[in-house]
Amino acid sequence: MTLQSQSFTPCQQRVETCGYDSFELGLLPVLRHLLTSFHSPESHAWFRAQTVSVERWGENVGLAVCFRLQALVRMLMEARGPTLLFIDPLDVEQRCFISADEETLLWMLHYMRRDRTPKARDAVEKLTRGQMDPHLIREGLKFAARFPAAGTGAAKPYSGPRLSVVR
Repeated sequence: MTLQSQSFTPCQQRVETCGYDSFELGLLPVLRHLLTSFHSPESHAWFRAQTVSVERWGENVGLAVCFRLQALVRMLMEARGPTLLFIDPLDVEQRCFISADEETLLWMLHYMRRDRTPKARDAVEKLTRGQMDPHLIREGLKFAARFPAAGTGAAKPYSGPRLSVVR
């Protein structure tokens, strides 16, 4: 469900005070567009999610980020359904705020990217309202493996196919 700015009382916490790294802060608008796309498929917000992601991280990384997040959001929507609260990514007045569900989702990814299992488990449980959904966990761990936090065994960036001369 998208929160409308006129009926939404912003959270006390602003996005920039949550403690996420710059990569995680960049995920929020992509997540919001993907959530919008699942809530309102006719909006084609998935296209905006890809565009935002590619503009932020370039084509190779941006499309991979968007693809992994799309799989994660799909599992989250199956676990939570339309009860997930998120802020409309096009609402300029609310962009600097974060809903409780968005915050929990980003904390889940934050902890998974740092291999902090107990805290990640708590975030999953809070996000899914008590279900330890294995599909959501698997997608979160796939995302974390592909995009770990700096200093935690960062994945090698994909540089595309390499050509060489064979003699």
